[in-house]
Amino acid sequence: MTRNFDQYTKKRLNRYYEILRQKAERIRDHKVNSIYQAYPEIRELENKKIQAGIAHIRNQISGFVDQKTLELAEIDRELVNILNLHNIPLDYLEPDYNCKICRDRGWINNDYCSCVDRVLMEINQQNNLYLPSPDHTFANFNIDIFSEQKNPVFFQGKLSPREAMRGLRTIAKRYADNFAENPDNLYFFGTTGTGKTFLMSCIANELNKQGVNLVFIKAVKLFELMAQRRTLLNSFSPDPEEQDSVNRRFDLINKTELLCIDDIGLEAKGLLNTYSDLIVLLDDRLNANLPVIMTGNLKPSELAEEYDERIQSRITGNYQLLMLEGPDIRTQTAKGKIEQDAD
Repeated sequence: MTRNFDQYTKKRLNRYYEILRQKAERIRDHKVNSIYQAYPEIRELENKKIQAGIAHIRNQISGFVDQKTLELAEIDRELVNILNLHNIPLDYLEPDYNCKICRDRGWINNDYCSCVDRVLMEINQQNNLYLPSPDHTFANFNIDIFSEQKNPVFFQGKLSPREAMRGLRTIAKRYADNFAENPDNLYFFGTTGTGKTFLMSCIANELNKQGVNLVFIKAVKLFELMAQRRTLLNSFSPDPEEQDSVNRRFDLINKTELLCIDDIGLEAKGLLNTYSDLIVLLDDRLNANLPVIMTGNLKPSELAEEYDERIQSRITGNYQLLMLEGPDIRTQTAKGKIEQDAD
């Protein structure tokens, strides 16, 4: 009997499997290109095989009898010999899918594949890991709380905080609307209380509603997890259950469709020895075409001072940089509430 899922779950399953297939195919393409560069004769034989196959089909259609079948067999033999000589698997053109049964499609023989149960478990674990505050949405985005007064301290006096936030909200909404076609990396930066976290949360909640698999995590929590993972890795006899739990959480963070990191630059100084792990995480996601959104108080030019020039270069080179300036909205809101209560 075919299993039934609600539309939201179907969306998340489809997106999850699509990401898996794309990743497997990108790894395959990189591997094949490396083989062709090292052994150009293999590429030449593959091209000959394609040409001979096309000619054979044409001759069959036309009713001609020739030696193309024998030629194809000879090319195949020569290709197999070269692959065996260099210890290259005969199926090197095939992606290494996570599930060999459904080839990362989640569907086989008119029903869901058995791997769907594992995928649903991962998706649910991802949900239970970290998500943004549910009330931080575009519908609850009140632009009026931002000052409409231009101030030379903010945006060189050319824009009011409200004007700037209106433009940033448009950019954020467009990002969420176009995520499937253009999953870009974003870095929101600015002083405390200017709306960075709220804006990133709006994007995350909108995409979560669309079925996008995502993780929303405070930078300090991420660095704590990386430090814990590194400690276990370097331990002589780590607790296997703790190690499995940490590795599983980090794996979910690493391969989620969208990773949102909040308040980069506010981690405890003692955890910064894991900055190399952050570099690996950012590189892995960049190579897999999996986007990251970050917020932080640090200007792009200050990232090298707090972290490392390599982290700065990755963010400034691969992220859309979006600056927020203005008075601390949280402080103003809290002050207004106190005055209102006093009245």
